[in-house]
Amino acid sequence: MIKINRIFIFLFLTFLLSWGFDGLLIFVTGLDPYLHLGMSPWGMLVPAFIALVLQLFFFKDSPIYYKIYKEKPRWILFGFLVLTVVYAIIVWTAAFFPELKQILQGVGALLFTLWTLLVFFLYGQSPKKVLQKSGLELGNIKVGQRFLVGIIVFLLLQGAFNLLFDLGDFVGKLDRVYGLPVPSALYFPALIILFIGVTAIGIPLSGLAGVFGEEYGWRGFLLQELIPVGKIRAVLWVGVVWGIWHFPVIIRGVHTYPASLLGLSLAIIFFVLWGMIQGYALLKTGSIWVVSFMHGLVNSIYSFILRYGVKPADKVYSFGLGIYGLICLGVVIWFILRDPIWNHENNETG
Repeated sequence: MIKINRIFIFLFLTFLLSWGFDGLLIFVTGLDPYLHLGMSPWGMLVPAFIALVLQLFFFKDSPIYYKIYKEKPRWILFGFLVLTVVYAIIVWTAAFFPELKQILQGVGALLFTLWTLLVFFLYGQSPKKVLQKSGLELGNIKVGQRFLVGIIVFLLLQGAFNLLFDLGDFVGKLDRVYGLPVPSALYFPALIILFIGVTAIGIPLSGLAGVFGEEYGWRGFLLQELIPVGKIRAVLWVGVVWGIWHFPVIIRGVHTYPASLLGLSLAIIFFVLWGMIQGYALLKTGSIWVVSFMHGLVNSIYSFILRYGVKPADKVYSFGLGIYGLICLGVVIWFILRDPIWNHENNETG
């Protein structure tokens, strides 16, 4: 049975804290200083932060309620709470002391990395059943690998389609790749090596805390709360909420979509469609880590394509996140909806 009160409390606090934090920061410092902070968005951490606070300290029937869950993985969860609070302080400090911005950016990145290292350390010391109880199991790795490869192929094809149909221009050779000087003769081999090592592995891992913040909140908590209404409906509703939650960054002009009614509409469509992919991956793998890494991989590869591959001439009429890309994504959704897992009563991985 769906627990409306829990869902309402989670959504109210998540939107209030994430939108309120950014809104207050902009009100105090101004929009321009906020946009030039150069920090990972603190709001990404909020959905998981709220979900964890509620489950750890208020929902007594939660399997991770602090009085009953005493296993080692709890330190991953508590560590995330600490990270969220400390990172909020760092962001505010960077806003008021811009001369310290580079140092604080490094400190913030270090905190993200330390939390990821904590995850690896505690994961290696925790039995599978203990991890399952906390919702932190690694799940079906083989299926997860297929999702990751599929994302890479899909996004690279989207860039190729923009070039093929004359909807974008090839960026061409640059002097540097990820800040590293690259000789012209070695540019493309270096690009491939850095794509694999940095874009497909390094960046998603280094930013794992941020994408975990979204995925644990939206897919790890909210989706599970909505499952009683049916898996497809639950995934669709999470996608709608996820899209609306992104409205402020779109309106401020710092997202891929234009700050317009059309841009907001396309964003909702994208987040619903991609939310279907993320939700499907969670159902198939049973792993919040897989969907978190997928999220980071999408962000990293799409940014790589825009910066070093093909830049669309138009944000709306293009492949990738444009209308033509959304059509391609819709075709993918049509195929995954044929999977019987959507009709299973339980959440067994496939």
